[in-house]
Amino acid sequence: MASLYKKPVMVRDPETGERVKGKSRKWWGRFRDEHGIERRVPLASDRRVAQAMLVKAVKRVERRVAGLEDPFEQSLSEPITSHIDAFERHQRGKGNTAKHVSEVTEKVRRVARACRWTWLRDIAAGDVQNCLADFRANGLSIQTSNHYLRAVKQFSRWLVRDRRMRDDALMYLSMLNASTDRRHPRRPLSAEEFTRLVAAAEAGKPLITIPGPDRAMMYVLAAWTGYRKSEIGSLTKRSFRLSGKPPTVTVAACYSKRRRVDTQVLHPEVVRRLKG
Repeated sequence: MASLYKKPVMVRDPETGERVKGKSRKWWGRFRDEHGIERRVPLASDRRVAQAMLVKAVKRVERRVAGLEDPFEQSLSEPITSHIDAFERHQRGKGNTAKHVSEVTEKVRRVARACRWTWLRDIAAGDVQNCLADFRANGLSIQTSNHYLRAVKQFSRWLVRDRRMRDDALMYLSMLNASTDRRHPRRPLSAEEFTRLVAAAEAGKPLITIPGPDRAMMYVLAAWTGYRKSEIGSLTKRSFRLSGKPPTVTVAACYSKRRRVDTQVLHPEVVRRLKG
C-alpha cells in the first residue's frame, strides 16, 4: 500500500535554541516499485499535490509491471546537461583527479554544444563525426580530436551502464590514426643532451624560487623514475628509503596518476646525488 507521511527531522526550537524532534515540511511517499523494493521519496509541502504525485508514481510502477512503460522514459525526459553533471559527479566519485574530471567533462560539454544536443535521444554517431571533422578543419590535431572522441564515448558507455539509455549510440566510432598528423613529435634526449640540461640547470639562476641544483636534481629523478611533475612535487623526505637494499622512492596513491602506491628503485648515482 502506498502512503503519505511526514519525515521525522531534528529542528532548532526558536525560543530555547535547542534541537528537538519535528516533522519535515514536505510530505513523503512510501510505495513499492516493480521489483518489490520499498521506495521513500520526497513529494511536496501541499498534501493534495503530494497525494497526486504519489498516485502518479504508483501508476508508473503499475505500467512498468504490465510492460507498458519504457524504463528509460524518465532519463530521456531530462535535459542532457543534467546527465553530464551526473557523469561529472560519477568521475569524482571514482577518485579521479580534479584536473582529469574537468578535462573529460569539458570535452563532453563542448561536443554536446557543438552537436546541439538537448536530450539523450539526440545523441548520434554522425553528429560526433561531423563535429570532430569541423574541429580538425579549424586546426585541432587528430590526436586531440581522439581525446574528444574518447571522452564522449566514455560518457555514452556510462549512460548505458547507469541504466539511463538502452543502447550506446557511439559504440562503433573509432579513433583516427594520429601518426598521420603528428604536431609535436617526441623523442628521448640523448645522453649528451641530458648531461647538458642538468649542467645548465645546476649553473642556472633560481627559477620560480627553485634553486638550480634542486631543479637539476628533479630532472635526474624524473628521468630515472618516470615520475610526472605533480608526482615529484608530492615527494617528502619520508618518501625516500636511501639506505634500503635496494634504495627506493615512493609516490603515495593519492598523488599517483594510476591512483596506487608507486615505488621505484633508485640508481646508486641518483642516491649519491640525493644524499648530497
